Amino acid sequence: MQLDGYFINLDRSADRRRSLETQLASLGCDGRITRFPAIDGAAHGPFDNAAMNGIWACRQSHEEVIRISSDTTATVVLEDDVEISREFPSVVNEHVLGQFVGAYPQCDVLFLDCCPFYAQVPLLLAQAELRMRGRAMSKSGGAERHGFSGVSVLDAKGTYAYCTASYVVTPKGKQTLRGLLSSSTDATTPIDILFRDWIASGALSALLTIPFLATPKFESVSTMPYEELESPLLERREGQLINGIRRLLFAGDADLDMREIASLLPVVESSSEYRLGMQLYEACRTTY
Repeated sequence: MQLDGYFINLDRSADRRRSLETQLASLGCDGRITRFPAIDGAAHGPFDNAAMNGIWACRQSHEEVIRISSDTTATVVLEDDVEISREFPSVVNEHVLGQFVGAYPQCDVLFLDCCPFYAQVPLLLAQAELRMRGRAMSKSGGAERHGFSGVSVLDAKGTYAYCTASYVVTPKGKQTLRGLLSSSTDATTPIDILFRDWIASGALSALLTIPFLATPKFESVSTMPYEELESPLLERREGQLINGIRRLLFAGDADLDMREIASLLPVVESSSEYRLGMQLYEACRTTY
């Protein structure tokens, strides 16, 4: 299985380009994952609204990467604000992905990160804890703390809510996605929402790695002018909460400011039954 890849980057986002190129070079991935010049909605968007132009351009960029990539390769797609785990090359390589495609021949997309549905977070955290056992050892630190024993591969259906920060498209997935994208007539739907809906309907077969292998920093600021939308897609606090969860699922230092995180956490009333249930869940989880 041959491997190639792209990171999507606007010409005006030079700092992000340098960051990705530095990370890829340090991991030995710079020869296979190269820059794709993102379509700029500010310059080429068809709408009167800057945010809609940004959403349109992001989708166009992802579509173009899928369209131009080779029919026979597994293609990595990264957005330019991700931090890449030092464990990334141990999974995202020709040998492992070749084995993956052989084991999961129906898979179209393998997500290396996502914003999950909230109800699935305990399961994902438990899987991350299982794979990164060094985190539970009080004396471990640095790379030892976040090293993992492989990844868990989970069904994205019912777990993937949105986000296209990092994923791999299989050769089969390119044919599937090209067909789905060409038949989609609504140019205003974001690419990740299309993915979510196609996964839910069964039109797109997708899996997810735990822990995450490339995910944005907690404080990462989108280049999309979402504030121009009449109704925000996501409230700022909700976005911060889910970003915190993603960082905890990342195969690397979460790099979270605990004072900032504490300010996001309200006192939540819960029943004694709920609290006991969560304790029982933890007891069950730790028996394996």
